[in-house]
Amino acid sequence: MNAWLLLKGLETLELRVQRQCESARALADFLAGRDKLSDVLYPGSLSHPQADLAARQMTAGGSLVGFTVAGSKDGAFRFLNALRLLKLAVSLGGTESLIEHPATMTHSDIPADRQMAMGITPGMMRLSVGVEHPDDIIADLTQALSAA
Repeated sequence: MNAWLLLKGLETLELRVQRQCESARALADFLAGRDKLSDVLYPGSLSHPQADLAARQMTAGGSLVGFTVAGSKDGAFRFLNALRLLKLAVSLGGTESLIEHPATMTHSDIPADRQMAMGITPGMMRLSVGVEHPDDIIADLTQALSAA
C-alpha cells in the first residue's frame, strides 16, 4: 500500500513542485517590500546573496522563503499567533504551507550566540510553500503582519 501511494504521488510531483516554486517566488516578491520585514531570502530573487549560483544550479528558486519579522522574538510571535491559513510546523515540501520559527524550533538546542553567527535571528521565519493559491497566502501574511 505504501509503495502504491508513493507511486500515485509521483504522478503529480512535477506539477506540485512547479506550483510551489511559482508561489514561493510570488511570496518572496510580495514580502520584499513590507515595512515590518527585512532580510527576505529566496534563491530565485536577484537580491539573494547567491542568486548567480542558484541560477546556475537550479531551474527555479525552490519552495522555501526566509524572512525576518521586526520586533525580535515578541514581534515574531505576534505574527505567528495571528496567522490563520499557514500552520506552525516543521516540515518541507508538503502540499500545505507551513511556517516555523527556527530559533525556538529547529535550532532551539543551539546556543543563541551560535544561532546569531549562523544568521538565525530571533525574528527569523522559514516558510515552506505548499500548493495553495498564492493570493490566499499573501492575504494571511498581510493580516498577520498588521498584528506584528
